[in-house]
Amino acid sequence: MTHRLIALILGAGTGLLLGGQLVIAADRIDLFDTNSNRTGYIIVDPKTKRFDTYDTKSHRTGWGTITRESGDVQVFDKDGNRIGSGTLPAPNVKR
Repeated sequence: MTHRLIALILGAGTGLLLGGQLVIAADRIDLFDTNSNRTGYIIVDPKTKRFDTYDTKSHRTGWGTITRESGDVQVFDKDGNRIGSGTLPAPNVKR
């Protein structure tokens, strides 16, 4: 589950990366599994460069930070334990 959450966060963050800068199109990003079932959502705060993750019942499951310049993402559980990290792809990477 932890690896799926990290993959979802990085995947969602990838869609937000534009022109070398993180651009927030919306404050809320809904997450879905491979069967199109909603698994939770992410709330992004562009001013603090931080996001919070929630399950389908709106219980906070974790949080993370995004470094705008390098695209580094750090993910933590609700108790503050680091559960993963990653880097958003460069804006010139086509998917």
